[in-house]
Amino acid sequence: MALLTLAVPDLLSLALAVFFPVLAILAGRRKWLPDWSSSIILCYGIGIVVSNLRLWPVNSVLMESLAGGSMLLGLPLLLFAVRLRDSYRHAGKMLFSFALCCLTGILCTCGTALYFADQFENSWQVAAMLTGLYTGGTPNVQAIGVALSAPPEYLVLIQAADVLLGGAYLLGLVTFLPALYARIFPPTPLQGGADAGAISSDDSGGLWLGGLQLSAAATVLVASALLCRVLTGIWFDPTVLILLITTLSLALTLHSGVESLGNTYPLGEYFVLIFCVALGLLADFRDLADHGLELLYFSAVALAATTLLHLVLARLFRLDRDTVILSSVAAFYGPVFVVQVAAAIRNRQLLAAGIAVSLIGFGIGNYLGIGVAYALRWLGSGAAAG
Repeated sequence: MALLTLAVPDLLSLALAVFFPVLAILAGRRKWLPDWSSSIILCYGIGIVVSNLRLWPVNSVLMESLAGGSMLLGLPLLLFAVRLRDSYRHAGKMLFSFALCCLTGILCTCGTALYFADQFENSWQVAAMLTGLYTGGTPNVQAIGVALSAPPEYLVLIQAADVLLGGAYLLGLVTFLPALYARIFPPTPLQGGADAGAISSDDSGGLWLGGLQLSAAATVLVASALLCRVLTGIWFDPTVLILLITTLSLALTLHSGVESLGNTYPLGEYFVLIFCVALGLLADFRDLADHGLELLYFSAVALAATTLLHLVLARLFRLDRDTVILSSVAAFYGPVFVVQVAAAIRNRQLLAAGIAVSLIGFGIGNYLGIGVAYALRWLGSGAAAG
């Protein structure tokens, strides 16, 4: 009887994590969500509601295993959608503006971490995850958190802060900010080939192709685990494994055979959403109240500094308004929101370039975030030794 009592809540948690993302994806595609929301927010939200209302007991070990496994499978699928050659060929100014956004993200998250170092013990982990957020989006936050063995509650609270702060900025970008930016930046010159290379989020390829995509992701994961064993002597070193998965997946995108997999992004998104539900189920805000406001303040300072410095540098280099807007959306929010904001500002000619650089962000975000983590730890160790 005790086993049955334990098994039923576990089955409920698994069913929620596996099936709710399907509903969340459908809601996103049918335009049932407001501009500031997304399927990721829905999945985090349902997990948080179940956890904090104590609707049933949550097996933290099971959910942590599910979250880690879904991220390790989802990451290759997201990265398979990157087309490095096409991105460099078509991005132009968008790529340059995106690079400025990455640079400002690194500088401002590091500066914020150093500012909070005496008040926040794990500021280096938070800075690393925010660097991933400001260069590639939520999947990078999750991957970096796994790689650095960050507490699960940090991932949830950073996402919660991003919903509040990032959602407010995104709402501004689709309402009054474009008119304000038009007074600061030059207009965007018209070009041909508006939608060339744009990715359709609905192009999943059917059940057979989905199985092929999943097999390819599993192959990358197994190969990465084998290499991790060779390099470290253990099967699962989180940092090494995430970097190996990222490197192997990006290397495969340079081979034309990956294109036969079709658009792997939707299936990768599904596994990311499983991760979000599982992580939401681990978030009990009554136990996290002591750290929530600190993380919110940390995120607010980092986001405001990154945004303002990017605008200053973009103005200095005389980048046009729409390029500045869509490059920041690509960095902060990912390809789905590039489509939404491009429609809001009535410029679909930059859609392909915006999607291209956002997918590049998926690829480099893990390297940048983990690099920031180790740099800050080194600085912290040097300061302590001094």
